[in-house]
Parts: sequence; structure tokens; C-alpha cells
Amino acid sequence: MPKPRYTVANLEAASSIGFLIKRCGVLMTQIAERRFESTAVSFTQWMTLMRLSAFPEPISATQLSKEVCHDMGALTRVVDELERRGLVRRERSRRDRRAVELAITPAGRREAENAKRVVVDLLNELVDPYSDGEFTTLLGLLQRMHVHLQDAAAASPAVPAPDVRSTTGRTSQRQVRR
Repeated sequence: MPKPRYTVANLEAASSIGFLIKRCGVLMTQIAERRFESTAVSFTQWMTLMRLSAFPEPISATQLSKEVCHDMGALTRVVDELERRGLVRRERSRRDRRAVELAITPAGRREAENAKRVVVDLLNELVDPYSDGEFTTLLGLLQRMHVHLQDAAAASPAVPAPDVRSTTGRTSQRQVRR
């Protein structure tokens, strides 16, 4: 087994791939949001529209939340605004009439395509300092890490939520303190 690259003694933010990847993502999002100020949609709205446009059929809000890595509460507000503007529609599921699914409208597709140039320009700017070989290596390593993380997430057992209900259906103070 190879020697561990991280130990309790040497772990610090400047060399932590988790911190660096997270920080890069946050900074890229901040820059993108500023660039999108000149468009009809925000960067977050654009990402939502782009993910919806990737699916030929409407999808659930839960699936969209996973696709855009956004919590459900925040995503609901984004979808509400996009629906208000006629870029997204909510519709009853054909598979389960109790469920509501989300679909992009033709106007939403147009907005997503119109704003795509902003992201293309930003990404090209961000990778400009890298040679073609460095870019190819970086992209390959990130794709490989993404697959590895997906596999690790799938293999990790979900932690069950504790049952804090009493037999009466109410939560007791003793159960909450556990």
C-alpha cells in the first residue's frame, strides 16, 4: 500500500485537494455571477436552464437539485422565478400524477443558448495560462477524480436518520437530547 499523502500532522488548506477544488468552484461561481449581470438570467438560473435542456423529458425537482448541486430550498426560489418569466414550466408527471416535474420552455432554451457565450468566454479565459498539454492533463485528472468520487459516494452507506418519535407520535425531550 502506498504511503498516505495526507496525515493529521501535514493537513492544511493550501495542500488539501478538497479545499482547493471547493475554493476554485466558489471563485468560478462568483466570477460567473458577475459576468452574468449583463444577461437576462443569473449564472445560477443559466445552470438550471442548461441542466433542464439536457433532458428530453421533464424531471423532478429532486433530480434537478442533484444535477445542479443546489439545495431544494434555494432551487425552489430559482425555479419559481424562471417559471414566473416563462422559461420553465411545472407539469404533472405522466408516471405519477401526484408528482410535479420541471421542463424547460422554448423561451428558456433560447435564454440558455444566448447566455452560453458568457461561460465559453470565461472558461477560455480561465484556462488560457495552461498549455494544451497541461489543459488536457488537468481535464483528465478532474474527470478521473469525478468518477472516483461518484464511485465512493455510491459505495458509502447512507446514515439512517435517528428515530426520535415516541409511540404517541410526538418527539420527547429525552429523545431529542440523545
